[in-house]
Amino acid sequence: MRITLLFLLFITYSMNTTAQTGASAQFENDIPLIDTVKQDHNLYVIKNERHLIPFSRLNRKINTLSIGSDKNTLWENLNLFTHVNSINSLSLTSPKNKDETLDFNDILIVSFHPKPTDSIQKYLNDIKLLNRSHKEFVVAVVYGPAKYLEHIPMQNIDALVHCKYDTEKNISATAHLLFGAIGTNPKLTTQESIATKSNGRLSFSSLKDAKIPSGSFNKIDEIALNGISEGAFPGCQVLVAIKDSIVYRKSYGTHTYDIDSKKVKNDDLYDIASITKIAASTIIAMNLEYRGMLDIDDTLGKYIKEITGDTDFSKIKIREMMAHQSGLKSWIPFYLKTMSEGQLKQNLYRNVPDSMYNIKVADGIYLTSDYVQKMYNRILNTSLGSKKYKYSDLCYYFTQKVFESILKEKQEDFVHEMIYEPLGLQNIRYLPLDYFDKERIVPTEYDSTFRKQLIHGYVHDPGAAMLGGVGGHAGVFSNATDLASIMQVFLKNGKYGGQTLFNEEIRKDFTRQQYKKNRRGAGFDRPRENGGGTCDYLASPTSFGHSGFTGTLAWADPEHDIIFVFLSNRVHPDQGNWKIRDMNIRTDIQHVIYQALGIK
Repeated sequence: MRITLLFLLFITYSMNTTAQTGASAQFENDIPLIDTVKQDHNLYVIKNERHLIPFSRLNRKINTLSIGSDKNTLWENLNLFTHVNSINSLSLTSPKNKDETLDFNDILIVSFHPKPTDSIQKYLNDIKLLNRSHKEFVVAVVYGPAKYLEHIPMQNIDALVHCKYDTEKNISATAHLLFGAIGTNPKLTTQESIATKSNGRLSFSSLKDAKIPSGSFNKIDEIALNGISEGAFPGCQVLVAIKDSIVYRKSYGTHTYDIDSKKVKNDDLYDIASITKIAASTIIAMNLEYRGMLDIDDTLGKYIKEITGDTDFSKIKIREMMAHQSGLKSWIPFYLKTMSEGQLKQNLYRNVPDSMYNIKVADGIYLTSDYVQKMYNRILNTSLGSKKYKYSDLCYYFTQKVFESILKEKQEDFVHEMIYEPLGLQNIRYLPLDYFDKERIVPTEYDSTFRKQLIHGYVHDPGAAMLGGVGGHAGVFSNATDLASIMQVFLKNGKYGGQTLFNEEIRKDFTRQQYKKNRRGAGFDRPRENGGGTCDYLASPTSFGHSGFTGTLAWADPEHDIIFVFLSNRVHPDQGNWKIRDMNIRTDIQHVIYQALGIK
């Protein structure tokens, strides 16, 4: 009776649905736009047990099975948000590997794509697949006439989405709806369909949706390509998000200057260098404050007395550390004391690892495990300067130890397991060689001084390398898309994708100016008092972000709801190349964005 009633109700609304067409939702390397999906899609949510849609925590396996479609369009769109495994019907009944096997809390998406000329009978056996015994959550997506809904076993699925037409535009909208990048269309919400809302996840949209003339961003191409031709960097990624939607995502150039070098793609990873300070360290600090586990006005001595002892370092506040107001030196070239006459000291390094030499610095270079303590001792033996602004990576050597002492686990494990993975971020991690194909990682410098090799997949910063590749100040690799999601977390005051990492009060406290004559926030860089600096002068005074030594920039502007991400390897092949700075490439591109929005 319930199924029949649903069928009759859908006969009513299906008469009002219309077919729409659009471009492919897959981003090509040189095409930054995809379909509009904001509020003009034709999706109806018929069932949504336990508010499964939109998906929240994404640290679970998701499989998708498309029936009646020759393309993997839905799978391709789902993978814009997180890794989704595409399976076939045989895998559903007889899984052959662990990727095809789902457990409690995992999700299976089964979509039906009947052709207009197909009869219902053609799909009855496939629909019966939904009757199988299962542990996971099951979402059925039906494209086609409402008559198909009568045959869906409602009692054996957790959610049902219906759309009359399986145009590429509607398929793109389906993926956005499932992950919460958009909600249901309010115009189509009726008594028999269930409303869902966006959970703050970034959507993929277009300049047209943002009401920006497409030609107004052509200058970005000119600036980026000119940077490549002038040798500022071999390639780069540029991303712009406006009002919760990525409207521009484009990659330029190649990984290196070699004639046969791989072209940069949108899912390639760059060493983001000091952006690690906000993408890992600061977001951890904000989360710990929200959970009542940390107060950044406490001193180092409260958390890591075993490291600082009774020295003056124990009296430094964590807030001072994060705002570069601690009196520490700017940096220490730790690697120099591990070398003699230009060569690595044999008593400190080995070519193969063992129980004593197990800190992997680069290919074929393993540092003795007790040297990290010597690095901290060396910092503690330096004299502290006055409490005024001095940018220092050394501050984040200590914040890392503070966080790990609270969490009782390594910084790289916590940030991945508790932040990146639940948000569905698949292209941002410490130690990328452990998780990604090397071909997807963009090389940085040819290190002719210390490691004597091309740095490819290992952190560029030598101090972070001597820590094993994980530093509070450097070590994270990412593509522009996942880094934009991190910036969106900040813009949304810690709420993203159904997760709450911190609140607005904490965000405002960390992003405000911390001390007089010091523009910095706690972790974040900010505009100069008269505007500009690391960002373009049109960025609002409340904007924030960070740059990276390797040629990167991530910036968020809450006043204008803009995210700008620029990733490059300007240090290739030599870190002495500062053309990216001297040509104002990053800020000039950011200026184009503000001008296109009419901001003066």
